[in-house]
Amino acid sequence: MSAQEVALVKIRAATFIPSTWLSRPSDGDETLEYRGDDRGFTPHAVNTGRSRVEQEAVVDFTDESLRSYADTGTSVERITHSDGTRELRSGKASTDGITCTEPLWHDEYVEFDMHASASNPLSPHADPVDFHLEVAVWRDGAVCVHGRHDGFPCFEFYTQTDFGEFRPLYRHDFRETGDEPLALAGPMEYEFERSR
Repeated sequence: MSAQEVALVKIRAATFIPSTWLSRPSDGDETLEYRGDDRGFTPHAVNTGRSRVEQEAVVDFTDESLRSYADTGTSVERITHSDGTRELRSGKASTDGITCTEPLWHDEYVEFDMHASASNPLSPHADPVDFHLEVAVWRDGAVCVHGRHDGFPCFEFYTQTDFGEFRPLYRHDFRETGDEPLALAGPMEYEFERSR
């Protein structure tokens, strides 16, 4: 490995709901709410249960390997009835839709895709939160990403080289764009390209 090459490059992706609770429409007198993640943008929320979807891809140039990690947060529904009594239900979405493709290794870089699609397990017909990244990582630590994602919830993507600081790659805040949970339906509305 030359002095200009790095050993490890990590791509960290997460989706989250910044509020503590998120109301949803109800047909009756009850109030329906889903627990949010009660946090802001940060690369350090992994393994805390404070994300809807988490994904990491770790490129190791020393042995030309790609390792990936996926998780989902616990979904909690709170139903408040007209008499003031409350019910709580919880569940965890499957990670089956959170994948990395097999890497394609070149002399100077590697390319692969990161894809996430996960639905609220408490709602049988819930639209999934989706993102798809086409990633190229160079041996000097440079990263290029072409991505697509839904308008809701918040999305954050970071890079880290050789255990250094996480650097923001891209962030989307639905509160700034005016998107709502209905943005989960249909195709992914947003597209971006970033290099670092």
